[in-house]
Amino acid sequence: MAISLTTVPVKGDTLRRLRSYKTGGATYDDVLNEMMDEIPPDSFIQEHLRRLREEDTVSWDAVRSRRKL
Repeated sequence: MAISLTTVPVKGDTLRRLRSYKTGGATYDDVLNEMMDEIPPDSFIQEHLRRLREEDTVSWDAVRSRRKL
């Protein structure tokens, strides 16, 4: 079975934090999957929907301006 690899860009501080979770022979894939198992997608989706309902929306123009895009 072929393994498909990809690059995920992260900030230097994030990489340092991620490295601190890597122990023994664990790969970054192992670490990330373990973390994602702790926060199932259902709760992520529910939080996203809550934010859409309860928090003020921001226009894409405002986001682009804020991010200088």
